[in-house]
Amino acid sequence: MIGWRFKTGVVAAGFLLLAPLPMLAQGEPFGMEHQVAQDAVDAKAMVERFINARTSGSMDEFLIAVDMVKRRAEEGQPFFRFLLALYAPQEPLCALPKEKVAAYLKEGRPFVLRLAQNDHPMAQYLIGLESLFHGKNIAEAVTWFERAARQESALAQNTLGLMYYTGNGVEKDIHRAALYFRQAAASGDMNGEYNLGTLYSRGDGVPQDDEMANVLYHRAAGQGHSIAMNNLGWIYQNGKGPYNQPVKALSWYRKSAECGNRDGQYNYGFALMNGIGCSPNPKAARLWFFRAAKQGQREAQVLVGEMYQNGEGIPPDPAKAFEWFTKAAEQGSADARYHLGNLYLNGEGVGKDVDRAVACFRRASDAGSVPALHALGLCFYRGKGVTKDYAKAFELFTRAAEAGFPPAQNSLGMLCLRGEGTEQSAAFAFKWFTKAWESRFPDAAFNLAMLYEYGQGVERSHVKAAEYCREAARRGNVRATEWLAQNGYVGWGAADDRKQGAKDGNSETDKKED
Repeated sequence: MIGWRFKTGVVAAGFLLLAPLPMLAQGEPFGMEHQVAQDAVDAKAMVERFINARTSGSMDEFLIAVDMVKRRAEEGQPFFRFLLALYAPQEPLCALPKEKVAAYLKEGRPFVLRLAQNDHPMAQYLIGLESLFHGKNIAEAVTWFERAARQESALAQNTLGLMYYTGNGVEKDIHRAALYFRQAAASGDMNGEYNLGTLYSRGDGVPQDDEMANVLYHRAAGQGHSIAMNNLGWIYQNGKGPYNQPVKALSWYRKSAECGNRDGQYNYGFALMNGIGCSPNPKAARLWFFRAAKQGQREAQVLVGEMYQNGEGIPPDPAKAFEWFTKAAEQGSADARYHLGNLYLNGEGVGKDVDRAVACFRRASDAGSVPALHALGLCFYRGKGVTKDYAKAFELFTRAAEAGFPPAQNSLGMLCLRGEGTEQSAAFAFKWFTKAWESRFPDAAFNLAMLYEYGQGVERSHVKAAEYCREAARRGNVRATEWLAQNGYVGWGAADDRKQGAKDGNSETDKKED
């Protein structure tokens, strides 16, 4: 079991930083030469569809576009062979054997280069990409992009904007980046609108302006830009005043999800699970989490792993939990690494390996996982995989407790109560148990009950002890249930339950248990 955990939030997209290949913006009018069997209008539409679908986050549309380009390449059309080979090393769906990539580039380059030299902006952009990713010549690539941008190529304008925004191969210049994004947006290009909107949202190179960002995101979303749809969902979920509209947030997340956007799918699932703009629907939420996870969405992969680990809506399967946590950990998820540590520690879904568990907890805590700090602290407290060290456990529990993790607050309270790794202090124990109980952590309620029962750090009160035990028992704490039964409480869940003859200070009931 995972136990207590932080809730994962929604994912808001940023720029179209589709490293290492910036597949940006729709293409401008493109007239194909007679070497291509299809007419120019058909070819133009296909190129636009291919380039736009993936950059806007619409995976379903991109799958169709890739299939169309592959079929044209297999028919022997040099332009589409060149296009496919350009993207092959960067995009798994376009993957080709290295020999075929080299052959396609060699075959198509003379044709595309001739177009570029004749001032065709689409060809100039593609030759720029070839220079950047296959020739590794950034200066040459920038020259081609600038030539295309001067002819109002939104592709080139967006790419140059991203290069100047990130300082990739050029001196970083946010204001120049804003200029290129504005040029692309002015022509109605959805990626230019999206990128410029993100600048306004952040206040980078332009005055910070949420209203303008919202307008630009709506324009991009209206053209099918699923990342803009996802961002609108985030704005309406987390915004203030007129921008705080959960129903609209849900609607935009759904639109993004239905376009095949993996972040949109995750966020739509999150909204369904937590009742944002709707009644909670865990069953539907899990379906969308699975869809996002299969596309490699990291947070969704963690949640799917948790479903298999805890049997949430599906039969428990530790082996599948291990598989999904591994996928997410390979993408740098600290939470997934923490969960892997628990599986190794308990031998669930994988062979028991305490050393690997500790290694996972260390890596996860170094990467910012608060639960992993607590888990590592427990290893030091119990001497599992490391030398027992109460002082180190106290240090780790403190860090996790101060970060607001209820189990760590409860553990820290126990160390304070026992004087392990720190000076004994029932008052500090009461402080940390109280903080943990503010998050309704069941064990903390039981521990507070025992402080009141025995008058440790607080004024002795059997009545309060019984009240806290009821709260703990209602939340599944077995020791609280046993204590209530041992002390004669019957029907303790009812509002009027009471122990006959019990009152504060009673010499019989206030005795400390052995």
